[in-house]
Amino acid sequence: MSNEVLAADGRVIGSRAQATRRRLLDATAKLLREQGILDLRVVDITREVGSSPATFYQYFNDADAAILALAEEATDDEKPLVEHLRPAWTKNDGLERAGVFVDAYMAYWDAHAAVLRVRNLKAEEGDKRFRAVRTEANLLMMDALQGMIREGVSSGRLPESLDPLTTSAALVAMIERLLAFQSEMGKRGASRQQIRDTLATLLSQTLTSRG
Repeated sequence: MSNEVLAADGRVIGSRAQATRRRLLDATAKLLREQGILDLRVVDITREVGSSPATFYQYFNDADAAILALAEEATDDEKPLVEHLRPAWTKNDGLERAGVFVDAYMAYWDAHAAVLRVRNLKAEEGDKRFRAVRTEANLLMMDALQGMIREGVSSGRLPESLDPLTTSAALVAMIERLLAFQSEMGKRGASRQQIRDTLATLLSQTLTSRG
C-alpha cells in the first residue's frame, strides 16, 4: 500500500483526516466482528465513532470500500509471514518451523478473521476488487511455497509428483479453510491445539526434505 492516504474523491488527506478515517475503519472492523456483513450499515459505523454519514462518505464511497481498505491492510500484515518459509525447511527442523509458521498464521487470522471472511465471500461472489486483494494475499504465500517445492524437487529431496503451483495452492487453501471453520470444528471435537498440530504436521510432511 502507498504511504499516501486518499479521500473518496482521490485527494491526499492530512494527519487529522487520517485519524478520522482510522476511527471509521476500526469501527467497521469492530462491527464486522460483532454483527457481520449482513447487518452492517454506514449509519452504524458513524454512530460507533460519534460522527455522521456525511463524514464517512468523505473517505469511503460505501461500506464495502471501508471493508476493502481493511482487507488491503490485512494483506500488508500477512507479508511478514513469508519469512517463516525461508530458507527451506529440513528434515531436522521442518516440524518445528512448520509449527512456528502455523502459530504466526493463526495469530494473523485471529486478528483479521472477520475481514478475511468477508473478503473471501465477496471474492467468491465475483467482486473484482475483493478478488484482486485475495489473489494478492494468496500469491504472497504461494510464491514462497513454490520456491520451496521447486528447490526440493530439483534436488531430489521432494517427489517429482509435486507440482509447485498446484501444491502451493492446495496448501494455502487448506490453511485458510481450516482456520475459517475453527469454531465449527471445535463443536465437533477438534481443539485449537489439534488444528494447529495437524496443520503443522501436514505442512512439514509435504515440504520437508527427505535427505
